[in-house]
Amino acid sequence: MTVRFTVRDVAVSDLASCASLLSSRHRRDRSRNSLLPSAFESTQQCLEILQSLFHQPATDGAVAEIGSEIVAFMFGQQSLHAADHWLAQYFPPRVIGIPLHGHAGPNNDSIVPSYRALYGHLADRWTASGFFDHRVDFAATDEIQRELWFELGFGALTKYAGRKTTSIDSNPIHQEITIRQAMLEDHAEVERLEKINSRFHHLGPVLWPFLWKDVRESASGLSKYALSRDRHAIFLATRQAETLGMQILFSGMAFGPQIATREQSVYLFHAIVESNSRGEGVGRALLKHALDWAHDSGHSTMTLHYAAMNQVGESFWENHGFETIVYSAGRHIDERLSWARP
Repeated sequence: MTVRFTVRDVAVSDLASCASLLSSRHRRDRSRNSLLPSAFESTQQCLEILQSLFHQPATDGAVAEIGSEIVAFMFGQQSLHAADHWLAQYFPPRVIGIPLHGHAGPNNDSIVPSYRALYGHLADRWTASGFFDHRVDFAATDEIQRELWFELGFGALTKYAGRKTTSIDSNPIHQEITIRQAMLEDHAEVERLEKINSRFHHLGPVLWPFLWKDVRESASGLSKYALSRDRHAIFLATRQAETLGMQILFSGMAFGPQIATREQSVYLFHAIVESNSRGEGVGRALLKHALDWAHDSGHSTMTLHYAAMNQVGESFWENHGFETIVYSAGRHIDERLSWARP
């Protein structure tokens, strides 16, 4: 039997029903991944975050109904990134983002057709406005979500992963490596390593554009900020006089999805090892130091993003106890849609 949905734009009076759907989904997600925070099992917490999303500029959404019952909802946000902003390294200049808290549906077979109907309704509007890059976040343990977005033309882009800040064992080779906290006078070395990171992600299979010349000033401002605040930290790994790698950590800054990030979490922004030093224990030595620093600073979890196509990174993070919490998937629409019309 075919289920027939009515799809319409979301209204403020719909948010309570949407919050109920979101809190139910979060409870299911959290039952499969304990790294997710418990707060958003509360319908009230979900209502507050949806109210904030609803009232943000350049956000629109829709609900799917069966009769008068709302069974699913979806929100998308327009994001415009300047070509010289550090975010341009990771996002197209014009993108629609469907955040983790921006969608939820029934826990039954109706979720697939309801999401298809919602995305179809909204995507027509987004492409008509010149937004041909669409992204969505969903819980990594939700196989139904993974499959339905795949069938809607989306592919994995990044993974948001985390682990507790319990320490890891040291390695005898670590005794040859010195880890120290960078100071403002080390900024040129920090920049050099950030450029190496951009070069690495330019290569296949990741294939991100190399935009270092464009974004250098913005990225430089961010790393200088990290160096000038006690709550953040940049650690350098050295052997004798040679710098081998770096990790940048931010405390209390929301780089990950809000409903997938626990309080007292620290974010590992960059983890870089010189190409000729990989496999020598440099990354592990840096991570051990970063975890110990985070734990001693009162952080219970550490989170990070990495490219889904980066097998080297995936192997390292999984082998060191990081668990994927959220997938970010994307779809690029053929721009000819704007003029090749029936």
